[in-house]
Amino acid sequence: MNVLLYLGLLIPGILCLVGGLFITRVTWRTDVEPFGRQSPILRIALHPEEFARADRLREIRCLNLLGGLLLLGALASGLHDVVGAMGGR
Repeated sequence: MNVLLYLGLLIPGILCLVGGLFITRVTWRTDVEPFGRQSPILRIALHPEEFARADRLREIRCLNLLGGLLLLGALASGLHDVVGAMGGR
């Protein structure tokens, strides 16, 4: 059951973060260097206002926040299993 919870939080979390990055890339500002292999992914996720147009910022931020929260939930679920295993549950 815990594996289902872990995967149920992990997969949507990753999809939300990838979706936020995709929307950022689609709405890339013309005054910023184009997206490439050396683009700082974490900086793009944390500060989309530096890279994307203002009309989609709210959607990008919501996806990034939801994705981060889901990943934290998956991490908490995994840690709960580890702690339970160490405690002899």
